[in-house]
Amino acid sequence: MSNDLAALKQQNKAKILQRRADMSAKRQTGSAYLETIEVVEFLLGGEIYAFEMPHLREVTSLTGVTYIPSSPPFVLGVINLRGQIVPIINLRSFLNIDTGSVTVFNKAIILQKGKLLIGFLADEVVGARMVPVDTLQHSLPTLSGLSAQYFKAITNTRLVVLDAGKILNDPRFHADQQM
Repeated sequence: MSNDLAALKQQNKAKILQRRADMSAKRQTGSAYLETIEVVEFLLGGEIYAFEMPHLREVTSLTGVTYIPSSPPFVLGVINLRGQIVPIINLRSFLNIDTGSVTVFNKAIILQKGKLLIGFLADEVVGARMVPVDTLQHSLPTLSGLSAQYFKAITNTRLVVLDAGKILNDPRFHADQQM
């Protein structure tokens, strides 16, 4: 792990702990209810991203990936997760994210919508936390193209929240539709 990545990780953990303490203090003092969303945060090429929790099934170590010939370029392969075959998606490739650095993927974030189960690569999972809704900026003026539709919001701390529901609804993930 590079020193920059380790420093970023430590800095993000400190911020998470401080936010949790601040939120706990507000609840205990009886201040107004703060509307929040719960997310799982992860690192991808030194940037921090998140998925909202409703679609999260689990986070697992990435082992035993089987390559599938003639699959789309964003499909790394499949894994056997306790008897279920789960496709593993390279999120960088899927979203056309150019992070400029090469890292080793070691975690898969497994999302589920109905019977659809898909794993997304992450360099590291930072953890889960509550994000105040009033810190979310929903318009991202610098994004355009197909991948922009999958970005839900960005916080004032540069946490990019991805729209898991829209990603899981992508027609490329459904066998009954043409790719």
